[in-house]
Amino acid sequence: MENQVEELTLSDILHIFKKRQFWFWTIFILTVIATGVYLFFATPIYEVSVKIKIPAKSTAPSFSSLSGAAALILGGGTTAPGVSDEMELIKSRKTLEKVIKELNLMDYFKSKIKDKEEREKLTLNSVIHKLQEDVISVEMVKDTSFIEIKVNLDDKELAYKLSKAILDAYTEVSKELNKDQDEYMVEFIEKQLPETEKELEEIENRLKEFKKQKSILPSKEAELLIESFSELESKYYSMQLEYKSLSVKLESLKGAISHFKGLISKLDYIPNSPVISSLREKLVEYQVEYQGMLQRYSPDSVEIKELEARIKEVEKRIREEIYSIVKSSFNADDPVLSSVYTQLIETQSMLEVSKASLKALEKLRADLENRLKGLPDIEVEYINLQRDYQLKQNAYVLLKTKLEELKLSTAGFNFSAPVVVDEPFIPDNPVKPNKKLTLAIGGVLGIFLGILFVFVVESSDKKVRDWFDVEKLIGKTPVLLEKPDVKLSVFKAPGSRYTNVVEKIGMKLISESNPKVFGVTSSGTFEEKDIFVANIAGFLSKNSKKTLILDFSNTMFKVFDINSGKSLVEYMKAPGNIQSVEKNLYLLIKGKENVNDILLSKEFESLIENFKENFDYIVINLPEASSPNIPLLKKLCEETLLILKSKVTEKEKFLEALKEIKTEYIILSE
Repeated sequence: MENQVEELTLSDILHIFKKRQFWFWTIFILTVIATGVYLFFATPIYEVSVKIKIPAKSTAPSFSSLSGAAALILGGGTTAPGVSDEMELIKSRKTLEKVIKELNLMDYFKSKIKDKEEREKLTLNSVIHKLQEDVISVEMVKDTSFIEIKVNLDDKELAYKLSKAILDAYTEVSKELNKDQDEYMVEFIEKQLPETEKELEEIENRLKEFKKQKSILPSKEAELLIESFSELESKYYSMQLEYKSLSVKLESLKGAISHFKGLISKLDYIPNSPVISSLREKLVEYQVEYQGMLQRYSPDSVEIKELEARIKEVEKRIREEIYSIVKSSFNADDPVLSSVYTQLIETQSMLEVSKASLKALEKLRADLENRLKGLPDIEVEYINLQRDYQLKQNAYVLLKTKLEELKLSTAGFNFSAPVVVDEPFIPDNPVKPNKKLTLAIGGVLGIFLGILFVFVVESSDKKVRDWFDVEKLIGKTPVLLEKPDVKLSVFKAPGSRYTNVVEKIGMKLISESNPKVFGVTSSGTFEEKDIFVANIAGFLSKNSKKTLILDFSNTMFKVFDINSGKSLVEYMKAPGNIQSVEKNLYLLIKGKENVNDILLSKEFESLIENFKENFDYIVINLPEASSPNIPLLKKLCEETLLILKSKVTEKEKFLEALKEIKTEYIILSE
């Protein structure tokens, strides 16, 4: 279709829709009906929602001697929990296991499966997956710290119970995760406190007894050593407590990862490498040097600041090395446990720093022990007693204070229980399917599918349907020819629309080229071509023009309702009168003989010349345009008219016929 015009204007589109409106409305109505059937049979889904607020954690003040990590473990500081973490916790396996057990959801989902074999295959994992993917949705309310939990089920009462059970299970699980490490530390301190108190009492009695028995005035050096020992032991004990706190937190984090990752046994994780060992030793050296320099320089001096920078750099490298080990051991990008992995890395890093600090303090203590050996025995004994007394006293005060903080924490002051903003309730109407919205979507979909189908039908239609198709194929509008009321409309229905169109075609033909011999062919076989030949010839004959119809299709006698009459070959053999069908109108049919035999004979050439002399016009009724005889027959014609039939003529064949005929006269019979 080389001549086809591709660009469509708005009027073209409207014409296509007008022509194909049956298909558009059919698809639209069917889509709306299908939507209605779906709404009638669809299972109603009820939605129960509960909106909660996750408050920030507010805890007791941290003990000044502990690091940030120890304060976190033992209850210090103020934090705002990650809403995304809480959302994952709500849909976590641990929470949903409690819900399934409480509401016996295994039996509920089994009752939904009709196939016995499939029912037996239902497992706890599949029910949890079903709840996570299809039943429960957790969303954060925009620009707030609110979380909305939605439960969608076909049973509205069960949906209500499920929403309540989820809230209770989440609260319980969240409380467990917050309380585990604090309870462990309370137990540890309560066990250590009586022992420390007893040891303090014993040391105090021994010191009193020593002073009573031996009157001693310690030297200035001894007093300095006592002060140094007191300060060092206080730091050492605080660091031990910090180390213990970090160890507890690390075990808690490992346990959390093990549970949420579904591991059978507790996570076995011991990050160690030659790099960490080397960095730890270097950190010990720097911290020993740091403690020594504090005796000679002020904390704000350049030397102290430079050493502090080197210590921070080593701590940073330890953290990076641990991160590398954790990343290679686990999927540290897991969205559910990302915050836990971050805490694991930070806790392990601080634990390594604590190890180095303890080792550095042990070295400093060994140095003080060596200095102590140079004093008299009685002073050494006094210093040891005084040192033990101050150490136990500091430890007792520290443990007592921390125990009170932890008791407040485990009593509930440190647990951020979710605050219910909107209570769940049993809904009256289902949320799915939304009938109005679904019908609207069905209508829009019907329009879209109708439009799509119209264009698909239009592009795939191989036949000429109307003038628009012809115009798009050749860029020219054909002459439209309506179906006549009677076959010989020119004679029997003058003034009719069909007659007027035929007369206009005839007048145009006469005025433009006035051919003495012209032919009429068609793309496709249909009666309308023969009727047009009879009427165009009749129009010429009515104007007192002697007109001959040469019928090479052998079909014109049916139009005039006469016997076939004398054939062309018979006339060539025995010339005589030609059959008259109307006044000044004559008909001569081809007959049964082969067209090529007739056309190539010498008698036919002289016969045509004779016809031209005796008739004003010769109208040749040509066979269908795809006939192999067309190339010879069209040579007889000075002009050729091509007739198309709506819904009969094929587009490809029309273009082929036009390429062969090369005519400006295109007529479309509707």
